[in-house]
Amino acid sequence: MFIYGRQETMNTFNLWWNDNRKNFKAILFDVDGTLVSGLNLLTGADQLLAELRESNFPFFLLTNDGNHSTQEKSSLMAQAGLHVSSDEIVSCSMALDEFAEVNDLKGEKFFVMGDLGKPCYAEWASLEVCRDLNQIYECAGILIGEGFYNWHDNIQAAFNFLLRYPERPLIVPNPDSFWPKGKDGEFGIGAGGKARFICSILEEAGVKVSPVYLGKPYKHIYLYTLHLLKRRFGIDTLEQKNVLMLGDSLKSDIRGANMLGIKSGLMLTGITTARQAEEATGELKPDYVFDSLG
Repeated sequence: MFIYGRQETMNTFNLWWNDNRKNFKAILFDVDGTLVSGLNLLTGADQLLAELRESNFPFFLLTNDGNHSTQEKSSLMAQAGLHVSSDEIVSCSMALDEFAEVNDLKGEKFFVMGDLGKPCYAEWASLEVCRDLNQIYECAGILIGEGFYNWHDNIQAAFNFLLRYPERPLIVPNPDSFWPKGKDGEFGIGAGGKARFICSILEEAGVKVSPVYLGKPYKHIYLYTLHLLKRRFGIDTLEQKNVLMLGDSLKSDIRGANMLGIKSGLMLTGITTARQAEEATGELKPDYVFDSLG
């Protein structure tokens, strides 16, 4: 082990956790690149979660996968050999319910690009879902999902809608530009990348639109999860410094945790290299770095 600034670097998370878990009241995990990679289970993931359940230690899996319901995400992880209950998963799209409540959007019609899970997170948040391009101007805003859909027609329609109504919200559950897709190193394009593409064209047209991001590194998913931890596990007080976030992305997992005062642990099993971890500064600098889970 060596110390680099405030960053501790060691080989395996499981060995470190055995010595340090007494300092934490809860742990949050990223999924893709941290516990699984595509349909491949990362070594030590199943053992770690089993031990946490056995000791009733509070944890959740946080994912920026906004187009799979927690039931679907649970099934996908099971295919990789990681058996996780749907109620142990928090999707970025789950924060939509609290956001709609706070901003008095319940019952409003939103145009949805792509998928938002089955069952649909937008409907779960009591929003009326519209996918008819002919009705887009009747909508209170736009939600960008994931999956396979006609990018051309949807992006063009969203651009024209926001050009006309720039004050209406552009909500993006998954802020990621890309995500690890498979065992051969491929990446998929995330909803955040599509949103920023639309906003860049709008800016050229003289219209400024700032998307509302719900997932990591933005606060909505973390605050929703902290509230859920307290309710689910009966924790009266939970300080952010007593929560650990473990993930593979500097810009998503690490930055988000650091901005809220949550301890951050970087896994070098996903999209971040050891060199990138060593050179990271400020909000991107993790408290701990691990080569593997175990």
